[in-house]
Amino acid sequence: MNRKQRRATLKHGPPDARAAEPAGSQINKMFLDALALESAGKLDDAARGYKRVVGLNPDHAEAHNNLARVFHAQGKAKDASVFYAHALALMPQLFQQYSGIRGTLTSLLPQLDEALRRQMAAWPKRLGESELFGEAGLAAIADNPLLLVLLQSTPIRDVAFERLLTALRASLASAATAGKPVADPILGFACALARQCFINEYVFATTPDEDVQLEDLRRALSGASPSAMQIAALAMYAPLHTLPCASVLLERKWNPLIDAVLTQQLREPAQERQLRDLIPRLTQIEDEVSQRVRQQYEENPYPRWVHIAGQVAPMPIDQYLRDQFPTAAFTPLGKTSALDMLIAGCGTGQVAIGSVQKHEGAQALAIDLSLTSLCYARRKTPAELASRIDYAQADILKLGSIDRSFDVIDACGVLHHMADPLAGWRILLSLLRPGGLMHLAFYSDVGRGDVAAARMFIAERKFGATPHDIRRCRQELLATPLASVTRFTDFFTTSECRDLLFHVHEARVTIPVIKDFIRENGLKFIAFEFDLPVLMRQRAQFAAAGWSLADLDRWQEVETKYPDTFSGMYQFWVQKN
Repeated sequence: MNRKQRRATLKHGPPDARAAEPAGSQINKMFLDALALESAGKLDDAARGYKRVVGLNPDHAEAHNNLARVFHAQGKAKDASVFYAHALALMPQLFQQYSGIRGTLTSLLPQLDEALRRQMAAWPKRLGESELFGEAGLAAIADNPLLLVLLQSTPIRDVAFERLLTALRASLASAATAGKPVADPILGFACALARQCFINEYVFATTPDEDVQLEDLRRALSGASPSAMQIAALAMYAPLHTLPCASVLLERKWNPLIDAVLTQQLREPAQERQLRDLIPRLTQIEDEVSQRVRQQYEENPYPRWVHIAGQVAPMPIDQYLRDQFPTAAFTPLGKTSALDMLIAGCGTGQVAIGSVQKHEGAQALAIDLSLTSLCYARRKTPAELASRIDYAQADILKLGSIDRSFDVIDACGVLHHMADPLAGWRILLSLLRPGGLMHLAFYSDVGRGDVAAARMFIAERKFGATPHDIRRCRQELLATPLASVTRFTDFFTTSECRDLLFHVHEARVTIPVIKDFIRENGLKFIAFEFDLPVLMRQRAQFAAAGWSLADLDRWQEVETKYPDTFSGMYQFWVQKN
């Protein structure tokens, strides 16, 4: 990651991407000295300085990242990969900023760059290892630390990369079916790819030949002694916990690579099933739309994430808002403890966990319709945060019955899936204390034009919301102008693609609708949220025109002129009078 990207991550990135200050003034000074040396182009001296920092503080993510950057500049690709991988392991939120990860990887692995081009040109044919990498085969990239960390930690959200991994999966499955012995680095790559496929919920396309191989692998699993490679290959195509007799694999001792796959695909799902009876049910779920939405997320909990943000420095919510919106007008809450939060529609827990991490003194009630999602959230909640989050099953439409109120309510993934989003907003508003803050998100009617067109495409071709149809539909969309939907990261996993394109109920609104609701309910609009590049551009544009960033009429003019301004969602903060 380059210096500019890194500064953006720390200063203006997502709220949960703030790094804690390095412990100890001496280490901090050493780090700043190394940074100055790097800026002066004295790379050898900078590398020695960063090495001293990580020697004293092995958890210093920024020093790992900067040392990797220095090695990268020096052409030491292997060392750079090692330290990039360390940085990402220590601060997983860096994945969010690695939009250029393909460029980083291909500059470290030229063989990967060539393989990506070859497979993209050959698609839908799956190229073999020698066609992709020459005589070296998969061994050319199989043991790269950064690549392995990425595969095991976050969905790959790049069409060319996806197609390369799809081809490599087919090649590895063929080797496993044939019973060919493989070297440890190849087995390690296969296990990492199996974990990637579980994370993306098996969204990669398959062929009839692979379906036949899958049946062979299933039979091998039911035999007396499946090989490690057969287990890894099968786990690339289907979650092991759904297969009969897979649990017997836990009775044997395996090498750590296979054991990690078994933990991901057998032990952790079993833990989630055991949690179902421990989740409180706060309300009934009787609304027809709510029941349909619940069923979708029982089948496809959203999203299936891996790591929480690391090294987050909590701050009072007043300071957080002031940092995010320096010119915004709001009344400080003045709370640094006992900040009561409601996370409405918490899904699999990322927002709830991130909120109690970054907001000093936060205690959260996190509700969702889906027990499957809530169990995932509870399993993933770190022990040190568990006492600060109460998970419960509830419908927003019935929340008035719980007789509670909150300082802050977050509803960033739920209202647009209700039969009447504004009715849901009113109910949440009734639970917000005077002066309380609300963080909201709605789908833009203008900004999701290509999503609406893709949903029409799906309806015309009668694709269902099954994993098989989602896989087929994705490949057909990629061959049409509607491939523009790949700009949404949700396109690259099964549950997220279902949420994006196959949702049982999606409602979209406009800025005038939001403005009218705010006026009618006596709310104060604080600001829209954007990613850093968009935020800086919008600030400059509004400042040049002499406009206030809180002027919704001006925002309506901007969206009319630039329809993709809110192509993701309207995300914004309001305050109750």
